[in-house]
Amino acid sequence: MLMSATVRRPPLAVVLVALVILALGETAGAAMSRLKPEIQRYAAARVAANPGAHGFSGSAEYDDEVRERAIFTAEAGLSFFHLHGEGVGLVLFFASALVAALVPGQRARGALYLLLTLGGLFPLGYLAYGAAALELGRDAGIELAERWILSPLGVSAIAGLAGLWLALARRRA
Repeated sequence: MLMSATVRRPPLAVVLVALVILALGETAGAAMSRLKPEIQRYAAARVAANPGAHGFSGSAEYDDEVRERAIFTAEAGLSFFHLHGEGVGLVLFFASALVAALVPGQRARGALYLLLTLGGLFPLGYLAYGAAALELGRDAGIELAERWILSPLGVSAIAGLAGLWLALARRRA
């Protein structure tokens, strides 16, 4: 039996964002395993270039601990980017395919695509998290990334998935 319904696909821009985030997440994993010493040297150089932001005291023991925490935070940001890039890219791809196939109404689909695509950018917040921790100091960098990047993009992802769930529940009723 052939189906006569038209088949929709997500906008190519949404698919491109999903694939780029997925590819960048995979690349970050390779970079972490192959370039760990280089990443640590770069992070240490950025911390040394911003001693005031990190609150260096002039005490070698204290400053070494602060430096290590900042470097660890930068590595954690890259690791979180790798992990979330792989997962969120796939979620964006499959959720947008569901939106295309099952959500009626062009406006509803457009709103869900927008929310899901913004949410798909969430892993980039972890790159900002790591970089900001090196440039602004650990606490100030984390605060900036969480407040202005990770939280808004995370809320967008959750709202998009909740909207998709509501649209599918409404369709069943």
